Amino acid sequence: MERTNVTSLTERPLAQLPPDTRTLPSVAAYDQLLRARQMADRPAIQGETP
Repeated sequence: MERTNVTSLTERPLAQLPPDTRTLPSVAAYDQLLRARQMADRPAIQGETP
């Protein structure tokens, strides 16, 4: 039976990994949710439509 060496990813140098070319995630949807929550939490101004 032939034995092979197994190297864990923590022991493998990170330099051998290809660069990460993914775009950064957007948090715009969360910003919209926070703005909606802030609008709901603040007291209404007289004459303002909800």
